[in-house]
Amino acid sequence: MFKSFVSLVALASLVAAAPSLVARAVPAGFAVTGTSYSGPGCPAGSAVVNVAADSSAFSVVYSEFTLNVGPGLPSPDSKTCTVTLNLVIPSGYTVGLAPLDNGSFRQDDGTVGGGFGVNDIFTTSQLTLTTNAVLIAGGPTSTGVLIIDSLDGHFTFTQV
Repeated sequence: MFKSFVSLVALASLVAAAPSLVARAVPAGFAVTGTSYSGPGCPAGSAVVNVAADSSAFSVVYSEFTLNVGPGLPSPDSKTCTVTLNLVIPSGYTVGLAPLDNGSFRQDDGTVGGGFGVNDIFTTSQLTLTTNAVLIAGGPTSTGVLIIDSLDGHFTFTQV
């Protein structure tokens, strides 16, 4: 009897959760059909954009998105990389982006300011991610480095 009750509660919980499970599933017809990148933070040949087989997620791996400040180097040092994903969005759905994960490394002498941020813009057929990074020396002997090595994202879907 107790085992049947536990099974019934588990089944009811699964049914109650079903709408949220459906909202996270990739709708039929959604696809990432192409990718590109450009900018001084990611010159040609310095980034790889990988898309999951079901187009639910993507990652960008950078090999040259590095900023440096130090004696004799310009301050601020700033760079931008724009990654574009071409999308096919089926009618009846809107697409969003879960919070992005990023890999970065920063080391400085305690006098350097700056950091980076990512802006995302959706259109009817594209997602554009622009990563802006800056390092600002606090004085003539300040030294620092900022390396951005990856960006990972997951799509969210809402049926309208």
